[in-house]
Amino acid sequence: MSHYLKITAAMLGGALFLSGCASTGMSPSYPNDQVNNTYQLPQQIYDGYWAMTAGMGGQAAVVNFRRDGTSYNYRFKCYTDGSYHQQAAVEKYNLKPNRTAVGLQYENEPVFSQVKVIKLTPKQTLVLNQSFSDPELQQAYPNGQEFTYTYKPTLEPVCLL
Repeated sequence: MSHYLKITAAMLGGALFLSGCASTGMSPSYPNDQVNNTYQLPQQIYDGYWAMTAGMGGQAAVVNFRRDGTSYNYRFKCYTDGSYHQQAAVEKYNLKPNRTAVGLQYENEPVFSQVKVIKLTPKQTLVLNQSFSDPELQQAYPNGQEFTYTYKPTLEPVCLL
């Protein structure tokens, strides 16, 4: 996958993987897996959909985390009147927990980013930080990027232009 596609997928996907932090964002909401010593997603992340609150170039992203270790990124085209339509591409990512975060893997390619939860309020809001594995992206985003999501019970974007 090219750097442009990696950046686009990462930004539009809004950091598709999360590690558990309490709703205050100060500490893990679930302990790390003591057997495998890996970060685990908070259980509340699997309820419903998470719609990115900031549009990117007329697009909006919605993420659905699944208990089978995958997540789906749905992209929507937003119009100035607030209406939208789902674009053809739906991206599936594998969740790859490690000691400090959860990695994002597209198909069989290497993990290209790590995501940590900054704040999670169940069925309300989610804030996460995504950092990148690629040295060029690390240089461009040395502190990663923060993304904010709002909870949706059904597949629906937030289209604010």
